[in-house]
Order: sequence, then C-alpha cells, then structure tokens
Amino acid sequence: MRNLSEMKFSKGFTLVELIVSIFIISLLSTAMLLNYRTGQEGAVLNRAAAFFETDLRRAQNLAVASSEFEGVIPCGYGLHFLDSRNYSLYVGRPSPSCTLSNRNFESGPDAIYQNIKVIEQSLVFKSSFSDIFFEPPDPATFINNNRSIGVSTAVEICLEVNLAKCRTLTIDTAGRIVIQ
Repeated sequence: MRNLSEMKFSKGFTLVELIVSIFIISLLSTAMLLNYRTGQEGAVLNRAAAFFETDLRRAQNLAVASSEFEGVIPCGYGLHFLDSRNYSLYVGRPSPSCTLSNRNFESGPDAIYQNIKVIEQSLVFKSSFSDIFFEPPDPATFINNNRSIGVSTAVEICLEVNLAKCRTLTIDTAGRIVIQ
C-alpha cells in the first residue's frame, strides 16, 4: 500500500503539493483582506478630511463674495468646533466696525449658518480646534481671533477605535490649508 504523501491525484498533484498550495493561497488571501481593510480606513479618513476642507473653502468663498445673510452683509464666515463629531459654519454678525469685532463664535451676536456632522460614523475629531474665521474682502484668515503671520491650527480627524490613525488639516493665517 502506498503512503498518503505518495498518492497521486488525477491531475498529477501529490497530497503534499495540494496542502502546500492551499496554505499559500490562504496566506495570500489573509494578506489581501488585511490590506483591503487598511485601504478602506485610509479612504474614509481622506474623504472626511476632504469634506472638512470643502467646508473651510465654503466659508472662505462666502467671505470673499461678501454673501448676505438674512439681508445683511456680515463681518465674515467661520468654522466653530461643537463636539467630537460636530462643528458649525457660522456667520459673524456686523458690528459698528468689523475690525473691532471678536471673530470667535459668540452665540449672541453670531448666527449659525449650518451645523455639520463628520461625514463618517466611525470618525471623530481627536480634540477641539480653534475657531477659524474668514473676513472679507481678501479674505483675511483669523485663527482664534488672531491674524498674526505664522499662526496656524491643526484639526485632526481620526478613527474612533484607533485615535492614532488620523488625517491632519493645518490651516494658517495666510489661508493655506494642508492635509497630511
């Protein structure tokens, strides 16, 4: 009688060759699945960062256009952190002089243009971020009511289950937005 390892199958494979082939295919499949999941997480983070950047650009564009809000041209538009999943696009109400106004969100004089939720359920802001405000006509960019050269803020959007996997948006007072 022949040994199991010496048995020939109809196509000319031995049992050992078949087992080795199945093992290699299993390893490759596992590696592909793990790589797919990592790629999905990266895509979700990239999409959320792009949506946040779009909202920043929208506030910037509203300020450049000096868009009216409720019949009045406001001092500008900005983004304000609400909680780990939500932020607001707000309208800086006009004051006697926009140059003297506080550009950080104030619930009394400022109005909410739109409340916005992070696009994916599995994502959160890692921490709060400073108010980002755009004042017409340039638009001048203010970070936490400061327009000084070189001032910037970082906004981190992360996976809720792993706060080490994030996309960081850096916004500076020159109006540059960089996604890392």
